[in-house]
Amino acid sequence: MTALTMTEDQNSESSTDLVSMHTEFQSHVPYMGLTLNELTVQQEKLVSLIASGMTIAAAGRGAGYSSSQSAYEAAKRPSVQKALQYFREQMREEVKFERQNAHLMYMDAYTASATATEMKNTVDSLVKLHGLATPDNATQVNININTTAKQLERLSDEELLKLAGKNNDYLQPESD
Repeated sequence: MTALTMTEDQNSESSTDLVSMHTEFQSHVPYMGLTLNELTVQQEKLVSLIASGMTIAAAGRGAGYSSSQSAYEAAKRPSVQKALQYFREQMREEVKFERQNAHLMYMDAYTASATATEMKNTVDSLVKLHGLATPDNATQVNININTTAKQLERLSDEELLKLAGKNNDYLQPESD
């Protein structure tokens, strides 16, 4: 195959890709709330690249805009915003990652665990995922006094309770 034939094949391939991308995009236009040819081919390519995850500046370069500023201006157009919103919504519908998916992935990780630590970590993650971990609701008392630990160790229970602002019955279990 000669270089000229090879170049012709590449050109026809890329123009076919461009036409099919344009046709594919145009097939979505009625669902976007836009009319056919409301967006230019360059704007369509910008929308497609941004929707695929590129930044506006990078998508602008890929779509052939002369500067990132002109890409930002094009991205702010209401018709471009409508198209972007449509594709974002389509992406949300396609990617449905739910608790069940996460649970199955954790179960696979548990099955593949090589050590008890890996198994324990997976179980901890499952407990959090399903909201089974209850926070520790124990009463905590903080007392600021000017004394050392040694001085506190020498105090009786009654004196410690007095410092904490509690009476002597505080440590006694309540009868039912």
